[in-house]
Amino acid sequence: MNTDWLEDFIALAETRKFTAAASLRECSQSTLSRRIQLLEEHLGSSLFDRRCTPLKLTVAGQALYPTSYELVRLSRECERSVTVQDPPLTFASLHTLACNFFPQWLGHFHDEQAPLYTRIDTGHKSTENYYMALLSGRCDFILFYRDTESQRYCDRQDFEVIQLGKDEILWVGIPAVAHAIADSQGPIPWLTYAPSAQLHALSRPQLSRHPTPQRLKRVFEATVSEALKPMVTMGYGIACMPFSMVAEAIERGDLVRLYPELPADHLEIILVRWLGGNRDRAETFWEKVKARHGRG
Repeated sequence: MNTDWLEDFIALAETRKFTAAASLRECSQSTLSRRIQLLEEHLGSSLFDRRCTPLKLTVAGQALYPTSYELVRLSRECERSVTVQDPPLTFASLHTLACNFFPQWLGHFHDEQAPLYTRIDTGHKSTENYYMALLSGRCDFILFYRDTESQRYCDRQDFEVIQLGKDEILWVGIPAVAHAIADSQGPIPWLTYAPSAQLHALSRPQLSRHPTPQRLKRVFEATVSEALKPMVTMGYGIACMPFSMVAEAIERGDLVRLYPELPADHLEIILVRWLGGNRDRAETFWEKVKARHGRG
């Protein structure tokens, strides 16, 4: 299958208009329309409901979208892999850890005389995809929270794990929301992680301990903490979040910890590598990490 067709499909799926998609793809509207038709003929399914304005994805189009996105990404990875002669150390990381843990942690290994060339990839959609990226050589390490799903990989003999630090999950909200919760018995607006996010599963114990779970009313969900945090700080509701994500806001008084009587859930931040990898640079870096943190 021609990946150009998939890129056309993604552009049209995201813009829902042939004119806008053609502009993104730098081609004529008629050319784009023909290529979409060729893709539909190849798959034997209609991907767009053209009776709607703007266009609407059919059931087949909705099913194709995430797969096509990943195929295009992998195609670009393949092209880069044969052109880069000095590839970076690549970390497949949760978005939260990439933004709030990785930069400071990497500073422990900074050498001005021989600076590290690193890359971080947060584009994987599931725990399994992270580990498949490691096994396929698309990344050298995984930066993750330890959880039940990832533990089955960590228990295997062909993986090695180092604990880099700890975090904890707790309930937070702005002071005004905290007061409103205490003064009312009405619904509590609840901001949460989408089911596909690792932190969705990791926050379940806190949810189970909530003193009045029947009052929680879901009003927003996001796949990453960076989308959840602004909604919390704007007062849209309460959320379970990693302490590392909200520590500064709590210190400033912008947020407060809710339900302090509830125990916080401790999280292990881990770095994982596959022993089947054969890059000398990755091995050298791993030994430096091991010397600093030991084996977890």
